[in-house]
Amino acid sequence: MSATRNPILWLVLWLLWTILAYPTCLKNCCSEDGAVEDTIGMVEEEGPEEEEAVTDTPTAREPIDFAWSVARPNTNEGYDQYSRDVLDSRTDDNILEIVGLYFEEETAPDGYENMGLARASLTRDLIASDLPDERVNLRSRLVDERAGVRDGFFDAVEFRWLEAEEKIAATVEELPDRRIIRFPFNSTEKEYDPSVDEYLDKLAERLKETGETVRLVGHTDNVGGDEANMVLSDRRAKVIRDILRNKGVAADQITTEAKGESQPVASNETEAGRYDNRRVEIFLNKADE
Repeated sequence: MSATRNPILWLVLWLLWTILAYPTCLKNCCSEDGAVEDTIGMVEEEGPEEEEAVTDTPTAREPIDFAWSVARPNTNEGYDQYSRDVLDSRTDDNILEIVGLYFEEETAPDGYENMGLARASLTRDLIASDLPDERVNLRSRLVDERAGVRDGFFDAVEFRWLEAEEKIAATVEELPDRRIIRFPFNSTEKEYDPSVDEYLDKLAERLKETGETVRLVGHTDNVGGDEANMVLSDRRAKVIRDILRNKGVAADQITTEAKGESQPVASNETEAGRYDNRRVEIFLNKADE
């Protein structure tokens, strides 16, 4: 009887040990998915590290910049030094010219003739509010729209100190992308100035030598009706065209456009501003462009 009981007793003890010990063994020796792990000298094999998301490096901001169709300037890192640099050139009587740049499809804010003049005015309030009106000349300039400009920030203001006698606008004004010839009130005759004739002589010779083309754009002030000003601006452009033609430039090298009073570069509220607006802008299409 005892011989029979002993094997049964051992069997019961073995079953109890198995029930109690199995979970611990399972936890220590098996992975969560039930696979048996080699716990002797095991080296975990690491998978490839996940790459961090790559983000575009932010474009550096200008000390003063603008957003699309917004006249108010933003100030960024470097503004304090930038404004000091602008004002360091001030003398007792020179004049600060502020030029606001704008794109054709930007809407002019209420009270301004275009976005460029609005930007120039608000920048003046920011950087030169202590200068009296007679020592500030606000201007605007239309520029070509470039890719991506509507989605970011951009530089849209220029500064230049003028000596007092320079405020009387030159009859030929040189800008990086164009030349400007100005006209008397209600006239299609360019202002007489030897520099105008000299410039047109040089331009004609260049066009004949290189075969480059030129675009002439006529403008007026806001005195008179829209239709009359469109006609006047067209005639102004064609006056310069005819001068170049008479100097030997081929007809197919010259195109003309008329803008009337639609693109002022200065306020029409003053005689000086209206004078600035009566003009022909000359755009040279260079041979390598």
